[in-house]
Amino acid sequence: MSYESVLAQIKAVPEACLDEISQIIGYVVHRYEQKAAEAHEPSPRLADAMLEALQISGDPDVKGYADTKELFKDLNA
Repeated sequence: MSYESVLAQIKAVPEACLDEISQIIGYVVHRYEQKAAEAHEPSPRLADAMLEALQISGDPDVKGYADTKELFKDLNA
């Protein structure tokens, strides 16, 4: 279906229906945006960072912190 055929259909309906058509179009656009967001893949940089974090979390030689107070204490030392 083309924009021209959709516009022709819209032009054929009574003006009183335009609010409802606008709401339907808004809903369709919203659903499209939701599906696009759900299908979004992480960027290669984010995927690399996630992999690095996973590797660090399993490395016994890397110091871990039980809470943020302990972390900030070491950072500020």
